[in-house]
Amino acid sequence: MKYNQLLKIIAKGESQTLDFKRTISHKYKIAKTLVAFANTRGGRLLVGVSDDKQILGIDPEEEKFSLDEAASYLCKPPIQLEYFEFENKERKVVLIVKISSSNEKPHSALDKSGNWNVYVRANDKSILAGKQTIKQLDGIGPGSAPKNLTPNEKKLYAYLKEKERITVKQFSKLVNISERRAKRNLIDLANKGFLFLHDFQKEDFYSLA
Repeated sequence: MKYNQLLKIIAKGESQTLDFKRTISHKYKIAKTLVAFANTRGGRLLVGVSDDKQILGIDPEEEKFSLDEAASYLCKPPIQLEYFEFENKERKVVLIVKISSSNEKPHSALDKSGNWNVYVRANDKSILAGKQTIKQLDGIGPGSAPKNLTPNEKKLYAYLKEKERITVKQFSKLVNISERRAKRNLIDLANKGFLFLHDFQKEDFYSLA
């Protein structure tokens, strides 16, 4: 990868498939991120980059050790990682970690209390998966966005890329249809594996799969 390519990736900022870490200092937290990527569309983790997109640099071998420990012992099933290193003119190293969308979903991450939790990626956050989402994940391979989107679906996907989550009521207002029809459309997309249904809060909501 050329320096300009790396800068372009960093300039895009964090997203559903991209996350920045200064360093791997909290193994439980990184396990949560790895699991979320593997359970959703996969992604890349840039270690040695701050949230404000500054290249700070790291010791790649030290970071790989922490990542391997998290991926092997704090993720169930274990997650395979691919590593790429980049060094800029100031000799600051950025470690690029590739996590593929998994065929062994759902993956869970161990927390400090000894609990195994399932997470998925919603926009630039790793969020806890509800029972319905976990059922959806079981047996679903690497996800992809649907083709030939209807105008309403295009509005929905544009909204979710910016806002992270949507409820039936919000989708109904967004595309000016009844809540009954909005719910049916969202459930249909969830059943096809394009959306996740999160049913563990007071009001159900949906995110991109």
